[in-house]
This record gives sequence, C-alpha cells and structure tokens, in this order.
Amino acid sequence: MSSVLGSTAEWLRRATARSTTRERPSTRDLFTTALWLGCVGFGGGISVLSQIDGEVVKKRGWLTEREFSNTVTVSQMLPGGAAANALAYIGMRFGGWVGALAGYVGFVLPGVLAVGVLSWVYVRFGTLPSADRLLAGFNAAVVGIICAITLKMVRTGVSQLWQMGVAAGALLLAAVGSASPAEVVLMAICSGLAVDLGARPALARARGIVGKRVPVALPEDGALLDSPKNDDSAPPPPNPPAPSDSTTTLHLPVLVGTLGLIVALVHATGLDAKLIEMAVVYFRTGLGAYGGGFAIIPHLRQMVHAHEWITDRQFADAVAIGKITPGPVLLMATFIGYLQHGWLGASVATVAIFSGPFALVGLLGTWLDRVRSRRWVRAALRGLTPAVVGLMAAAAITLGGSFDAKLEVGIAAATALTAVRFEVNPAWLLVLGGVARLGLSFAGL
Repeated sequence: MSSVLGSTAEWLRRATARSTTRERPSTRDLFTTALWLGCVGFGGGISVLSQIDGEVVKKRGWLTEREFSNTVTVSQMLPGGAAANALAYIGMRFGGWVGALAGYVGFVLPGVLAVGVLSWVYVRFGTLPSADRLLAGFNAAVVGIICAITLKMVRTGVSQLWQMGVAAGALLLAAVGSASPAEVVLMAICSGLAVDLGARPALARARGIVGKRVPVALPEDGALLDSPKNDDSAPPPPNPPAPSDSTTTLHLPVLVGTLGLIVALVHATGLDAKLIEMAVVYFRTGLGAYGGGFAIIPHLRQMVHAHEWITDRQFADAVAIGKITPGPVLLMATFIGYLQHGWLGASVATVAIFSGPFALVGLLGTWLDRVRSRRWVRAALRGLTPAVVGLMAAAAITLGGSFDAKLEVGIAAATALTAVRFEVNPAWLLVLGGVARLGLSFAGL
C-alpha cells in the first residue's frame, strides 16, 4: 500500500513539475508567431495587444499575465507601435538581440509587403475617380479614429490644469512651430518632472498637504499604469532568463558583407544623397512616434512638404493605407518611400523609421521594466501623455485639411462617435468609411 501511495505521489510531483515548466521559444518560434500576428494584426493599439496576449500567454505559455502586463507597459513608454515593441521585448527576453529582431521583423514584414503592393496599385490606378473617392473615405475615417483616441486619452491622462497646458503647447509646437515629435516629447517630460518632483511637492509642503498618487495614463490609447502603494520602494522585477549564446552571437562577417552589398546597390542607382537624406528624416521622425505612430503626422507632413516629396493628398492617402493594412501606422513611410524611389525608397524609409524605436526597446526595455514604478518615471509619464494628446490633435487637424467635401467631415464625425461609444476594431471603421464615401459618390453626392 505504501509503495502505491509513493508511486502516486511521485507521478503527481512529476506532472506538476511538467505543468509549471514553461516552454522556452526558439528564434524560429518567435519569428513565426510574430509573422502570424503581423498578418492578422489589423486595427493597431489594444486590439493587437490582446491578440499577442492570446498567443504568448494563453496559448503558448511563454509569459504569465503579470509578465505580459509589464511588457505592455514598457512597450507603451517607448516610441513606435506598442505591439511591435512588445514582440521585440519578448524576443529580447528569450533570444537577445536576434530574438528581438525576429519578433520585430516578423510582425512588421506582412504590413510592409501589403503596403508595397498597395503602393504599386496606387501608382497604377490611384488616379481613377472611384479609387479617389474610396481613399477619401479612408482618410475621413482615419481622422475620426484619431479624434476618438485623443478623446479617450484626454479622459484618462489629462486631468490637471498644467497637463492641459502641456497638451495645448504640444499642439501649437507641432501645428505651428514645426517642432519635431522628439522635441515636443522632451519638453513634456521636463514639464512633468518639474511639476511632480519640484513645484507640486514644494506647494504641498507649504500647505501641509500630502499629495495623493493617482494612476498614470500611458501614451497609447489611454491605457492606465496603476499606482503601487510605494513607488520608490517597489522591488524591481526579476531579471529575465539569460539568452543562449547561439541566439545572441551576431555573425559580424555576414552583417558587414550584407551592409557592403546594400551600399554598393545604392551607389549603383546614383541616389546616394537623396536616400541618405530620406533615411535621416525618417529616423528622426521615428524617435517621436508615440500614440501608435499618429503623433508623427504633423512633423512628417512638414518634412515631406519642405522637401517636395509628395502632395498633401498623397500624404493623407499614405496615412490611410498605413492604417488599413496590418501592422503599425508607421508603415505610411513605406508608401511615401515607394512614391519617391520605388522599392528601394520603400526599403530605406521602412528601415529608417523603425530602427530608432527598435534600438530603444533593446537598449532601454529591461531598464524601464525595473524602474517603471519609480516616482520620477511616473512624473515623466504625466508630462508625456498630454504631449501625445496635443500631437494627435495636431495630426487630426493636419489630415482634416485635406478634406474636399463636407461629406468627409460627416464621415469623420460618425467614425469618431462610433469609436468612442463602441468597442469596434478600427480596421472595420476604415472600411466602412471608404465604402460609405464611394457609395455616396455613386449616388451623386
């Protein structure tokens, strides 16, 4: 009898050990999972993050719910698409830089290919009246979606008078002052630090009041970072498992050879100076890509207008195509690059605009995970979120200037009201906006 009980206990122990041992994904697993998510990741923002949660937490068990929540928080603190950042950070956790690259490229690649194909179709058939009306509807729906996201962020992240001032200042700097998103973000972070760590404590001490900590809104769809009981004393999370040497060792000769081949091909086209100029513009723009990428719209439009790369209407179409395809809205850079210099321009623009956010995820992701609950980080976020609100409001104004008819204003308003009232995937709202504008044009309106 005792031997039977002993065998049963041993079987239960092994079964429990197996159930609690989490699978360690390979680089191939990271890439294929990210590739699948990139194919189905329409809508951006929270909708795609929920799909990632279903894959890496519920289905595969790579992360716990708490670990994934921390990953999302870190991904929203950095510029770029939150979903792409999250997959890069997950890849960094398990496979170092190679794993991060696998997760990032896997997610972005389907959208790049889709935008490339649509760019070719646009060049061939974009001047047709029906295509023009369809894109006009897409543009109107994009403005409505931006307005809805901005309103949600105002409700969750702009509650103080000084935050309203930061939002207004960001709007003016972006829409009138030609400031880059990175400059606006830096100004906002300094404002948050000055108010929360300087002026507010001094005022509270003078009045004998102890300030109450409140939840902090993150600059991505107005999500909240809950306030812990004690920010400064909260222990940092445990270090992620160290990646294996096989995934962290980069083959330097292969990288150098590939880079040399790319340089030779660019030189053969005779577009060296133009492509380098394009790369610098998109790299700087990507460093301020908060709010799901919408925050860069005013600055990027000013840049393409100053360099006379494309027209205002083509820029609005680029934003719509970047939103209707899977992946981050930053893929509008792929479209603009294609209009300038074909597939070579699309490749340079894509790599340039995504390289900055990717590098920041790799360099700062783990550190931010450790300090994300510290008081000074939360103070910076309190300044950052209203700045993103101002940048997105400037984006809505910028794109709204391309409207050709009052019908498009109506589509934008209807889209905004629907997105605020109901939980609808933005991709469906874009499709409905385009179909509605096309149908109204057939009706003679």
